[in-house]
Amino acid sequence: MDVKCTLELFATLREKYGVRKLDIEFSGTLHDLFEKASEKLGSEFLEDVYSNVERRIFRDDRIITINGRNIKDIKKIPDLKDGDNIALFPPIAGG
Repeated sequence: MDVKCTLELFATLREKYGVRKLDIEFSGTLHDLFEKASEKLGSEFLEDVYSNVERRIFRDDRIITINGRNIKDIKKIPDLKDGDNIALFPPIAGG
């Protein structure tokens, strides 16, 4: 059964893809959400998410949150539910 979630892009990712939010229907896993997003944004999007696309290894320099919670703080990433909000942040620098 498909679920519908919102993917938000921030900073340089928002500029690069020209979109702030995408509502995406997919099969429920975070990886499936990114696959479906790449169908709309282009295959290059997966390279902005994964350091190894084939093995689905997330880039260390990205912050990915599910409903405001960083996935690096979650032991096992749960399947997503209708209405969940996923945010993708590029590296943030500043001083």
